[in-house]
Amino acid sequence: MRIVAIANGGFAIPTLCALKDSRHEVVAAIVMPLRTKRSGSKAGIPPVRAAVEEYLPETPVYSPENINSPEGVELIKSFNADLFFICDYGRILAKEVIESTRLGGINLHGSLLPKYRGAAPINRAIQAGERELGVSVIFIEPKVDAGPVVATTSYVPSLEDTAVEIEATLAQMGARLVVESLDRIESGSVEPLVQDASGVSKAPKIKKEEGHIDWSSSSESIIDLYRAFQPWPRVYSDWISADSHKSTSTRLILGPFSSFDQDGAAPVWVPEQYEDVPCGSVLLVTKTNFWIKTGNGALRALAIQPAGKKPMSPEVFLRGYPIKVGDKLC
Repeated sequence: MRIVAIANGGFAIPTLCALKDSRHEVVAAIVMPLRTKRSGSKAGIPPVRAAVEEYLPETPVYSPENINSPEGVELIKSFNADLFFICDYGRILAKEVIESTRLGGINLHGSLLPKYRGAAPINRAIQAGERELGVSVIFIEPKVDAGPVVATTSYVPSLEDTAVEIEATLAQMGARLVVESLDRIESGSVEPLVQDASGVSKAPKIKKEEGHIDWSSSSESIIDLYRAFQPWPRVYSDWISADSHKSTSTRLILGPFSSFDQDGAAPVWVPEQYEDVPCGSVLLVTKTNFWIKTGNGALRALAIQPAGKKPMSPEVFLRGYPIKVGDKLC
């Protein structure tokens, strides 16, 4: 089939590579226009544009200012394509764009739809504590991630994997799924499933302030928050000394975390005498680490980055920052 690829983010790159080796022809690629930095200098070539040039060197690349404009629609129609593939483009397509190819379009989305429709599906699924993660290929409709599902695939990542590793794995899985879906669409063997509206959940863009740690949450939830918010915005807390003469706080970027003892042998549970101590309190300090009370136990940070400093081990951190029992992270 003749395919138009529409992409902007890195999640689409493995699929562009896979299309090169498929039996389908990518007749054109549409990417976002190059932008100018606030300083006035030109931004570097976006990775997805570089990927098209590397994997599909014979494919012409276009950057319409508005893909939904009459000019954008006519551009896509001019390719006489059977179908378009869109991934990580950041725009809702108008009905006219969807109807500009013979069979419409398919989208690769980073969740098991109908869960986590929106801009940050992988991050939000991890944040919510989902243990099985996956991708979906859907037919495009003029509504966010709402089209019939062509195919899905999933896996259970390690609990040590962050959004960075998980996104890379899902992008590779998605590339294979897109090519398989195109083959099935071409052969007429696709039976798309309408999404169950009762199972819909949203995955809005992440805001920086969401990285603030609520220590009354469970240890597992805090670890999932850290995993979800890598590499941005990361998770943080403010250290407040228990000394009455110190009223200032220090912003600390924290994580990864461990809920296990120093040797990794057993989860740490808060002794009964600490039950009334506020969550976020420092319960124990050793030469190499310190423990913070959570809603159901205690955590220790395996790396700490004070404001304006580089990340460091807790042992190095404690040499310059005298955290002690009774201090608070909030």
